[in-house]
Amino acid sequence: MIGETAFHPFISHFSPALFVAGAAALFLAKKRGQPELAWAASLNFSVGLLAVMLAAFSGMIAVDIGRFTSEQAEGHQGYSFLFVILYGICAVYSYTRAYSSTAVLFYVLNFLAMAASVYSGYRLVFF
Repeated sequence: MIGETAFHPFISHFSPALFVAGAAALFLAKKRGQPELAWAASLNFSVGLLAVMLAAFSGMIAVDIGRFTSEQAEGHQGYSFLFVILYGICAVYSYTRAYSSTAVLFYVLNFLAMAASVYSGYRLVFF
């Protein structure tokens, strides 16, 4: 069932993987001069944005049904919401100005937010 908390770990692993793959594709597109890799990166960011929104929604459901208390999940939710917002900004920049200095700044910030979200989720589950 989609609302089950067991669905959250399944879907939450797609967005970080798609972000890393998209960032790598952007780097390779710039380095090799292949614009089709930039379009693949934009597609990765778009699909990853959908996945990160579904992961955030399923995580909120996990709190609502009592799997975790709000206090336990607060830190992870904060990093996750930041990750969602920055992911959306990165997706837009990948279509418009993929290599601008502002876009690169948002890619780096999103990577840091992703790392914080992954680490806080790990601590939430295993500690």
